[in-house]
Amino acid sequence: INQSLPSRCRIRQRKDFEQALKNSGLINKWFAVHLVNTANGYARLGMIVSKRTMPKAVARNFAKRLIRECFRQNLTVLPALDFVIRIRRNLTQNTSLEARTALIALLLAAKAQ
Repeated sequence: INQSLPSRCRIRQRKDFEQALKNSGLINKWFAVHLVNTANGYARLGMIVSKRTMPKAVARNFAKRLIRECFRQNLTVLPALDFVIRIRRNLTQNTSLEARTALIALLLAAKAQ
């Protein structure tokens, strides 16, 4: 079974990121989630994990894997929106469980909107 996030579910274009960042989003201690309605019939994911927030590349890659995995696991219940997820603080292996639950809560809150 292929466990990867399908390529059609990823945001790659700069204009799509900019469009999402214009909208205010849902925010908690760990993440800010910006949402945009799209004509696609499926949810798409874009991530912003800055070097300023997480200086080490290993940590940034870990955070991106965590975000991608949470998104993929909840893909079937998510509304057809563009999600741009911006990380707000440094994430470590020790805090990953707390961050994961916070991210899932934000993704499900987007469903209610």
